[in-house]
Amino acid sequence: MKTAQPRLNHGFSLIEVAIVLVIISVLVSIVAIPLSTQLEQRRIEDTNKQLETIKEALIGYALANGRFPCPARLADNGVESVILASAGTCNAYIGYVPAATLGLSPIDSSGFAIDAWGLSQNRVRYAVKDLNITVTTATCPTLQNHVLTATNGIKTITMDCLASKNLLYVCSSKPSAAAGSATDCTGAAGTLTQYAPFMLWSLGKNAPTGGVAGTDEAHNVDATDNVFVSHTPTDINSASGEFDDLVNWPSLNTIFARMVQAGKLP
Repeated sequence: MKTAQPRLNHGFSLIEVAIVLVIISVLVSIVAIPLSTQLEQRRIEDTNKQLETIKEALIGYALANGRFPCPARLADNGVESVILASAGTCNAYIGYVPAATLGLSPIDSSGFAIDAWGLSQNRVRYAVKDLNITVTTATCPTLQNHVLTATNGIKTITMDCLASKNLLYVCSSKPSAAAGSATDCTGAAGTLTQYAPFMLWSLGKNAPTGGVAGTDEAHNVDATDNVFVSHTPTDINSASGEFDDLVNWPSLNTIFARMVQAGKLP
Protein backbone atom coordinates (compact mmCIF):
# COMPACT_ATOMS: atom_id res chain seq x y z
CA MET A 1 0.00 0.00 0.00
CA LYS A 2 1.45 3.29 -1.10
CA THR A 3 1.65 6.12 1.35
CA ALA A 4 0.07 9.43 0.33
CA GLN A 5 2.56 11.99 -0.78
CA PRO A 6 2.25 15.31 1.07
CA ARG A 7 0.92 18.19 -1.05
CA LEU A 8 3.33 21.03 -1.42
CA ASN A 9 1.81 24.54 -0.97
CA HIS A 10 3.79 26.98 -3.08
CA GLY A 11 3.66 30.63 -1.90
CA PHE A 12 4.64 33.71 -3.87
CA SER A 13 8.31 34.41 -4.11
CA LEU A 14 9.69 37.82 -3.17
CA ILE A 15 10.34 38.51 -6.84
CA GLU A 16 6.74 37.76 -7.77
CA VAL A 17 5.45 40.02 -4.96
CA ALA A 18 7.78 42.79 -6.08
CA ILE A 19 6.55 42.50 -9.69
CA VAL A 20 2.92 42.71 -8.54
CA LEU A 21 3.66 45.77 -6.43
CA VAL A 22 5.37 47.49 -9.37
CA ILE A 23 2.40 46.77 -11.63
CA ILE A 24 -0.03 48.11 -9.01
CA SER A 25 2.01 51.29 -8.52
CA VAL A 26 2.13 51.88 -12.28
CA LEU A 27 -1.63 51.40 -12.58
CA VAL A 28 -2.25 53.76 -9.65
CA SER A 29 -0.03 56.44 -11.18
CA ILE A 30 -1.77 56.09 -14.54
CA VAL A 31 -5.17 56.59 -12.91
CA ALA A 32 -4.10 59.25 -10.37
CA ILE A 33 -2.56 61.71 -12.82
CA PRO A 34 -5.70 62.13 -14.93
CA LEU A 35 -7.83 62.33 -11.77
CA SER A 36 -5.62 65.12 -10.43
CA THR A 37 -5.81 66.93 -13.76
CA GLN A 38 -9.57 66.52 -13.84
CA LEU A 39 -9.86 67.88 -10.30
CA GLU A 40 -7.86 70.99 -11.19
CA GLN A 41 -9.90 71.52 -14.35
CA ARG A 42 -13.09 71.19 -12.33
CA ARG A 43 -11.85 73.82 -9.87
CA ILE A 44 -11.03 76.16 -12.74
CA GLU A 45 -14.49 75.68 -14.27
CA ASP A 46 -16.24 76.13 -10.91
CA THR A 47 -14.27 79.30 -10.18
CA ASN A 48 -15.04 80.78 -13.60
CA LYS A 49 -18.74 80.11 -12.98
CA GLN A 50 -18.43 81.72 -9.57
CA LEU A 51 -16.84 84.84 -11.08
CA GLU A 52 -19.74 85.07 -13.54
CA THR A 53 -22.22 84.79 -10.67
CA ILE A 54 -20.44 87.52 -8.71
CA LYS A 55 -20.30 89.74 -11.80
CA GLU A 56 -24.06 89.42 -12.18
CA ALA A 57 -24.54 90.21 -8.49
CA LEU A 58 -22.47 93.38 -8.82
CA ILE A 59 -24.45 94.51 -11.85
CA GLY A 60 -27.66 93.70 -9.98
CA TYR A 61 -26.46 95.81 -7.07
CA ALA A 62 -25.87 98.72 -9.44
CA LEU A 63 -29.36 98.32 -10.89
CA ALA A 64 -30.86 98.47 -7.41
CA ASN A 65 -28.66 101.18 -5.92
CA GLY A 66 -27.47 103.29 -8.84
CA ARG A 67 -23.82 102.57 -8.00
CA PHE A 68 -21.30 99.76 -7.60
CA PRO A 69 -20.30 98.76 -4.07
CA CYS A 70 -16.89 99.52 -2.64
CA PRO A 71 -14.48 96.60 -2.21
CA ALA A 72 -14.19 94.98 1.20
CA ARG A 73 -10.97 94.99 3.20
CA LEU A 74 -9.77 92.06 5.29
CA ALA A 75 -11.06 93.77 8.43
CA ASP A 76 -14.56 94.30 7.00
CA ASN A 77 -15.90 90.72 7.19
CA GLY A 78 -17.17 90.77 3.62
CA VAL A 79 -18.97 94.12 3.94
CA GLU A 80 -18.16 96.93 1.53
CA SER A 81 -15.69 99.40 3.01
CA VAL A 82 -17.57 102.63 2.29
CA ILE A 83 -17.14 106.02 3.93
CA LEU A 84 -20.09 107.81 2.31
CA ALA A 85 -22.20 105.82 -0.13
CA SER A 86 -24.01 108.76 -1.69
CA ALA A 87 -20.67 110.37 -2.57
CA GLY A 88 -19.07 107.06 -3.51
CA THR A 89 -16.18 107.49 -1.10
CA CYS A 90 -14.51 104.14 -0.43
CA ASN A 91 -11.73 103.24 1.97
CA ALA A 92 -10.16 101.31 -0.91
CA TYR A 93 -10.98 100.76 -4.56
CA ILE A 94 -9.04 97.50 -4.85
CA GLY A 95 -9.73 94.73 -2.36
CA TYR A 96 -12.11 91.80 -1.96
CA VAL A 97 -15.62 91.02 -3.13
CA PRO A 98 -18.09 92.41 -0.55
CA ALA A 99 -19.88 89.08 -0.47
CA ALA A 100 -21.88 89.82 2.68
CA THR A 101 -23.13 93.11 1.20
CA LEU A 102 -24.12 91.35 -2.04
CA GLY A 103 -25.84 88.50 -0.18
CA LEU A 104 -23.69 85.87 -1.90
CA SER A 105 -23.35 82.28 -0.75
CA PRO A 106 -21.43 80.27 0.10
CA ILE A 107 -19.06 82.47 2.04
CA ASP A 108 -16.39 81.67 4.60
CA SER A 109 -16.67 82.30 8.33
CA SER A 110 -15.45 85.88 7.83
CA GLY A 111 -18.02 86.75 5.16
CA PHE A 112 -15.79 86.49 2.08
CA ALA A 113 -16.38 84.64 -1.19
CA ILE A 114 -13.72 81.96 -1.73
CA ASP A 115 -12.90 80.30 -5.04
CA ALA A 116 -12.95 76.55 -5.67
CA TRP A 117 -9.53 75.99 -4.05
CA GLY A 118 -11.14 77.00 -0.77
CA LEU A 119 -8.27 78.49 1.21
CA SER A 120 -8.35 81.83 2.99
CA GLN A 121 -5.76 83.06 0.46
CA ASN A 122 -8.27 82.22 -2.26
CA ARG A 123 -10.74 84.95 -1.36
CA VAL A 124 -12.03 86.46 -4.59
CA ARG A 125 -10.58 89.89 -5.38
CA TYR A 126 -12.52 92.91 -6.65
CA ALA A 127 -11.51 96.31 -7.98
CA VAL A 128 -13.69 99.18 -9.15
CA LYS A 129 -12.40 102.17 -11.08
CA ASP A 130 -12.21 105.36 -9.01
CA LEU A 131 -13.09 107.84 -11.74
CA ASN A 132 -13.27 111.55 -10.96
CA ILE A 133 -14.56 114.12 -13.46
CA THR A 134 -12.77 117.27 -12.37
CA VAL A 135 -12.85 119.27 -15.61
CA THR A 136 -15.96 119.90 -17.67
CA THR A 137 -15.95 119.40 -21.43
CA ALA A 138 -18.59 119.17 -24.12
CA THR A 139 -18.71 115.39 -23.60
CA CYS A 140 -18.54 115.62 -19.80
CA PRO A 141 -20.42 118.80 -18.82
CA THR A 142 -20.88 117.83 -15.15
CA LEU A 143 -18.34 117.43 -12.36
CA GLN A 144 -18.54 114.23 -10.34
CA ASN A 145 -16.15 112.42 -8.02
CA HIS A 146 -16.11 108.63 -7.56
CA VAL A 147 -18.44 108.21 -10.52
CA LEU A 148 -18.91 104.43 -10.37
CA THR A 149 -19.41 104.14 -6.62
CA ALA A 150 -21.47 107.32 -6.07
CA THR A 151 -25.24 106.97 -6.06
CA ASN A 152 -26.43 107.80 -9.61
CA GLY A 153 -22.89 108.85 -10.50
CA ILE A 154 -23.11 107.34 -14.00
CA LYS A 155 -26.45 109.02 -14.60
CA THR A 156 -25.03 112.34 -13.45
CA ILE A 157 -22.15 112.39 -15.92
CA THR A 158 -24.07 110.55 -18.70
CA MET A 159 -23.17 107.45 -20.66
CA ASP A 160 -21.34 109.43 -23.36
CA CYS A 161 -18.99 110.88 -20.77
CA LEU A 162 -18.22 107.54 -19.12
CA ALA A 163 -17.71 105.83 -22.49
CA SER A 164 -15.05 108.41 -23.38
CA LYS A 165 -12.92 107.67 -20.31
CA ASN A 166 -10.22 105.06 -19.80
CA LEU A 167 -11.19 102.83 -16.91
CA LEU A 168 -9.40 99.66 -15.77
CA TYR A 169 -6.92 98.13 -18.21
CA VAL A 170 -6.56 94.42 -18.89
CA CYS A 171 -3.37 93.43 -20.73
CA SER A 172 -2.57 90.13 -22.44
CA SER A 173 0.88 90.19 -20.81
CA LYS A 174 2.68 92.37 -18.31
CA PRO A 175 3.28 95.97 -19.42
CA SER A 176 6.77 97.39 -19.44
CA ALA A 177 6.10 99.46 -16.32
CA ALA A 178 6.43 97.59 -13.04
CA ALA A 179 3.44 96.70 -10.90
CA GLY A 180 2.43 99.72 -8.88
CA SER A 181 3.50 102.22 -11.53
CA ALA A 182 1.78 100.99 -14.71
CA THR A 183 -0.95 103.23 -16.10
CA ASP A 184 -1.76 101.29 -19.29
CA CYS A 185 -0.67 98.27 -21.36
CA THR A 186 2.39 99.88 -22.93
CA GLY A 187 4.92 97.15 -23.65
CA ALA A 188 2.36 94.34 -23.33
CA ALA A 189 1.49 91.99 -26.16
CA GLY A 190 -1.93 93.62 -26.38
CA THR A 191 -4.75 95.45 -24.63
CA LEU A 192 -7.80 93.28 -23.97
CA THR A 193 -9.75 96.27 -22.71
CA GLN A 194 -9.23 99.71 -21.26
CA TYR A 195 -12.88 100.25 -20.40
CA ALA A 196 -13.54 97.76 -17.61
CA PRO A 197 -15.59 99.47 -14.86
CA PHE A 198 -14.69 96.73 -12.38
CA MET A 199 -12.53 93.63 -12.19
CA LEU A 200 -12.92 90.24 -10.53
CA TRP A 201 -10.13 87.74 -10.19
CA SER A 202 -9.01 84.58 -8.44
CA LEU A 203 -5.36 83.93 -7.61
CA GLY A 204 -5.86 80.28 -8.55
CA LYS A 205 -4.00 77.25 -7.28
CA ASN A 206 -0.86 79.15 -6.30
CA ALA A 207 -2.73 81.64 -4.10
CA PRO A 208 -0.94 80.45 -0.93
CA THR A 209 2.31 81.83 -2.37
CA GLY A 210 0.64 84.95 -3.78
CA GLY A 211 1.98 84.24 -7.25
CA VAL A 212 5.59 84.76 -8.20
CA ALA A 213 7.07 88.25 -7.79
CA GLY A 214 8.11 89.92 -11.04
CA THR A 215 5.72 87.94 -13.26
CA ASP A 216 2.42 88.83 -14.89
CA GLU A 217 0.65 87.88 -11.66
CA ALA A 218 2.38 90.73 -9.83
CA HIS A 219 0.05 93.23 -11.50
CA ASN A 220 -2.98 91.40 -10.15
CA VAL A 221 -1.84 91.28 -6.54
CA ASP A 222 -0.73 94.92 -6.66
CA ALA A 223 -3.29 97.26 -5.11
CA THR A 224 -2.08 100.62 -6.39
CA ASP A 225 -2.47 100.77 -10.17
CA ASN A 226 -5.35 100.25 -12.62
CA VAL A 227 -3.67 97.60 -14.75
CA PHE A 228 -4.43 93.87 -14.71
CA VAL A 229 -3.15 90.90 -16.72
CA SER A 230 -5.13 88.00 -18.14
CA HIS A 231 -3.97 85.14 -20.38
CA THR A 232 -3.87 81.37 -20.59
CA PRO A 233 -2.04 79.54 -17.77
CA THR A 234 1.74 79.22 -17.91
CA ASP A 235 4.10 77.29 -15.66
CA ILE A 236 7.10 78.40 -13.66
CA ASN A 237 9.47 77.61 -16.54
CA SER A 238 7.80 79.89 -19.08
CA ALA A 239 9.34 83.20 -20.12
CA SER A 240 6.66 85.15 -18.24
CA GLY A 241 6.78 82.89 -15.19
CA GLU A 242 3.90 81.09 -13.54
CA PHE A 243 0.41 82.41 -14.22
CA ASP A 244 -2.82 80.74 -13.14
CA ASP A 245 -5.02 83.72 -12.24
CA LEU A 246 -8.64 83.69 -13.43
CA VAL A 247 -9.80 87.16 -14.44
CA ASN A 248 -13.28 88.46 -15.31
CA TRP A 249 -14.74 91.87 -16.14
CA PRO A 250 -17.99 93.20 -17.61
CA SER A 251 -18.62 95.01 -20.86
CA LEU A 252 -19.43 98.67 -20.27
CA ASN A 253 -22.04 98.52 -23.02
CA THR A 254 -23.74 95.58 -21.30
CA ILE A 255 -23.95 97.62 -18.10
CA PHE A 256 -25.41 100.57 -20.01
CA ALA A 257 -28.04 98.33 -21.61
CA ARG A 258 -29.01 96.73 -18.31
CA MET A 259 -29.24 100.08 -16.51
CA VAL A 260 -31.34 101.61 -19.29
CA GLN A 261 -33.66 98.60 -19.15
CA ALA A 262 -33.95 99.02 -15.38
CA GLY A 263 -34.72 102.73 -15.68
CA LYS A 264 -31.44 103.82 -14.04
CA LEU A 265 -30.25 105.48 -17.27
CA PRO A 266 -30.25 107.78 -19.11
